[in-house]
Amino acid sequence: MDLRHPVQSLTWALMRALERDLNGVESPVATDLLTTHSGKPLTMRPVEKDCTVVLFSQSWSPQALGYECGCGHEAHVDAETVVITGPCGDACVYVSTQLLYHVQTPNRRFFLDIAAQQMRGKTEVAQYEGRDTADEEAFDYEVAGALARVRGAVRHLGHADVQRVARRLQDCVAELASPMPN
Repeated sequence: MDLRHPVQSLTWALMRALERDLNGVESPVATDLLTTHSGKPLTMRPVEKDCTVVLFSQSWSPQALGYECGCGHEAHVDAETVVITGPCGDACVYVSTQLLYHVQTPNRRFFLDIAAQQMRGKTEVAQYEGRDTADEEAFDYEVAGALARVRGAVRHLGHADVQRVARRLQDCVAELASPMPN
């Protein structure tokens, strides 16, 4: 199935994110003007200029989209993936014109998968939520980004090519693990 319609996907995702899916932004002005004595801050909808939007094509399995496929063969859906990060730090991931998931506090893995243009499926959204471990935070973003892009590219290769890439990565690890000459 092919759901690649970039303009339609982007327009729909942005409209949905701004109108209802992203978290509202606190509005001190509205709170001062409109609250009586509750003290609860009022929020307003985010605006386009305060959001970050990323669009790319991705091949999804029906299971990654939350569907059960009893088709017996490996079916895939080619669709535009739209990721919108709001001013409150939350993010929404859309596939074509459908919200796949909303992440309240995206972590490093989330942004690395955006860089790799290979988002995880609906059942794996928990991997994107919350703070990273100290080791993950200390890992260099440039190296992590390069590895994320390699991982994303490898998902579309045949078995022989994946094995070739894995051997090259193992050679690189062995080289880095050996003592460096002075």
